[in-house]
Amino acid sequence: MSKTQTSPAAVRALIEVSITPQKDVGFDHIAERIYTYPEVKSCYLVSGGYDLLVIVEGDNIQTVADFVAAKLSSMANVRQTTTHFMLRKYKEEGQTLHQNKKERRPNISY
Repeated sequence: MSKTQTSPAAVRALIEVSITPQKDVGFDHIAERIYTYPEVKSCYLVSGGYDLLVIVEGDNIQTVADFVAAKLSSMANVRQTTTHFMLRKYKEEGQTLHQNKKERRPNISY
């Protein structure tokens, strides 16, 4: 399995994280603390309404929720998190994963 693939049973979530940057180290120190957790698959500094976008993977929704509650939200300098669970993949890394299969109905004429 390649590093971009996940196991079929894995649950992925995109987590928006708002943080208070630390003096002299900015966002880097907090981002490093976050991305060292094995649940974290990716971590990005982004522009917009939040500071970090963290992609987390767990065995089920409860595992991801527990990670957010126990490890991420309780971290010093983390002000707010918003979790978005990935429900279905349509396209990833340029590859279409889900084809919309239209039902073929016979033509009806009267």
